[in-house]
Amino acid sequence: MTHHPDHEVELYNDDGSYRVFVDLPGFDPGDVDVTWLDHRLSISAERTDDAGSSRVFHHHVTVPREVDADAITATYRDDVLDIELPIRESDDPPGLRIDVRE
Repeated sequence: MTHHPDHEVELYNDDGSYRVFVDLPGFDPGDVDVTWLDHRLSISAERTDDAGSSRVFHHHVTVPREVDADAITATYRDDVLDIELPIRESDDPPGLRIDVRE
C-alpha cells in the first residue's frame, strides 16, 4: 500500500533510513528526476500535456545524517514518489563540534 502524504513533501526517519514521500499527481515515472549531491536530495518533474500546458515541480531536501548514497532507492506508484535514503552508521555524531574559546 502506498503512503499518501498530507503535504506535498514529507520526510520521515524510518528505522535506519530517511523516507521522503512526494505527492506528484498526473506525472509519469519518466517525468521525474531524482538526484543526490552534497547531502541534498533534488526532486524535479516536468510534464507537458497535449494542449501545450506545462506542469513543473522542483524541491530540495537536506537530511541531517550521513546517507549511503549507493543504496538510495526511489519508486513511483499511485501518484506518490517514495525515496528511501539509508542512514550510514557511524560512531561519530552528525555535524562537527566547534570549541568555544575565551
